[in-house]
Amino acid sequence: MLTFGTGQGYLKAGFLGFNKSGKTHTAMLLALELRKRLSITTPIAIFDTEAGGEAIASRVRKETGMPLIGEKSRSMADLLKLARECEAGAAEILIVDSITHPWRELCQAYLAQVNKAREAMGRAKRTRLEFQDWAAIKERWSEWTDFYLNSKLHIIICGRAGFEWDFEETENADGTTRKELVKTGIKMKVESEFGFEPSLLVEMERLQVPDSSQPTRFRIVHRATVLGDRFDVMDGKTIDNPTGEWFAPHLDMLTPGATNIVDVAAKTDMHVDEAGDAAFQRERRDRTKLCEEIQGEIVKAYPGQSAVEKRAKMELLEKCCGTKSWTAVEGFGIERLRAALADVRAYLKTATVAAGKEE
Repeated sequence: MLTFGTGQGYLKAGFLGFNKSGKTHTAMLLALELRKRLSITTPIAIFDTEAGGEAIASRVRKETGMPLIGEKSRSMADLLKLARECEAGAAEILIVDSITHPWRELCQAYLAQVNKAREAMGRAKRTRLEFQDWAAIKERWSEWTDFYLNSKLHIIICGRAGFEWDFEETENADGTTRKELVKTGIKMKVESEFGFEPSLLVEMERLQVPDSSQPTRFRIVHRATVLGDRFDVMDGKTIDNPTGEWFAPHLDMLTPGATNIVDVAAKTDMHVDEAGDAAFQRERRDRTKLCEEIQGEIVKAYPGQSAVEKRAKMELLEKCCGTKSWTAVEGFGIERLRAALADVRAYLKTATVAAGKEE
């Protein structure tokens, strides 16, 4: 059993927003502030999928005296490789911009490999992923999720935003109703569960607001809204054009060096046998077989449908199973079914012997 309270040692932050909303720039400001506060001496690293690294490289060099390092790729394999190199000592802060592309690349790579196999078998290519594909894709993606949560590395992710949709029932003028597809919110374009993993999750928006110095004109602002803060010190806060210092309340809650690792290696024993059947599946199959055997023994002894034989079947069932209901017998546990089968066979054997003596 663990004792909690040692604190969170590494920043796990996320920014989501539409194009030009300021995700990359704000992630850089947060990284610079984090580096200054924790007196980090290694370079800042970036996994760059959109060429945004070039836009912030000069600012990073100016502020840190060191180059921005990393990788330009969209491959999830490359992301994991870079992240592990950083954790091994190359860097202590990693910006991933954007996480949407590795997720898409993983899905596309899987579909491409499926189609390659189908082509080799002379089968038509598929144009989209199907339900049965997602288990394998999510299993592969979990390598990144597990690393993100447990790594001794400060990780700031940027992700593209997408709208969430749902059906809403609307009343017509004549009193009838119709369903309309409506926007209900926004989400990060990435594997559905990962969007909730960051301890600090910030939505970025690009907005036009009136220019106070020139009332007839507008200016562009990048608005940050904290959607989630596990320390609950910034939750719901909003600011236009945030600086790195604005995130200080969350950064001050970090405990440098503290580890808070979730055990992802421990697996529940599902009692699956060599054939791939789990214990509950085997039991269900065995119960079905036992019910069929009980039924078979009864029908073998009383194959007819006369009133006498029907009454004999009911008496046998009640005598050996304690019920006249076959549905109730089908609901018996496996041990009770085994005992019932033994009782049926013993009863019929005794009845046969008795009938022979009478003859």
